[in-house]
Amino acid sequence: MNKLRTILDKILTALSAFLLAFMTVLVTWQVITRFLLHSPSTITEALAKYLFLWLIMITSAYIVGKRDHMNLQFFINKLPQNKRRIFGIISEAVIFLFSAAVLVYGGGYIAINAMSQMDSALPVPVGIIYLALPAGGILCVFYSLCNIIDLVKQNRGGAK
Repeated sequence: MNKLRTILDKILTALSAFLLAFMTVLVTWQVITRFLLHSPSTITEALAKYLFLWLIMITSAYIVGKRDHMNLQFFINKLPQNKRRIFGIISEAVIFLFSAAVLVYGGGYIAINAMSQMDSALPVPVGIIYLALPAGGILCVFYSLCNIIDLVKQNRGGAK
């Protein structure tokens, strides 16, 4: 599982960097067409907006995997080591449940229902755009499960 996690980390890092660079080019072109050519491109604006959604979902899953998400470190550090692990497991379980219920199930439901609706600026179904939610949710579920396994192993005196 750790090997898969390492490979997934590298893929998500590269994909996030590519999306950010591509979005920078799109927004730069949008500014050029709007202010210099006085003819704004609607495609670049819409594409940048949708790629931003995918970037958010991909990088948020990566952050969940690294356990760098927002938490209350001040209070957690006051707890004994054993209770920190228990709190970590509970925290990861909440992330797991939220990701599974809201992002995977709810996002999948929205994406499927929006497949018949076409985007006004781009010739793609809106459901393709909304697939970012279940895709990011699946990644968050995987990473939170990996984190729970690591915390349980740590409780048993394992590595990490």
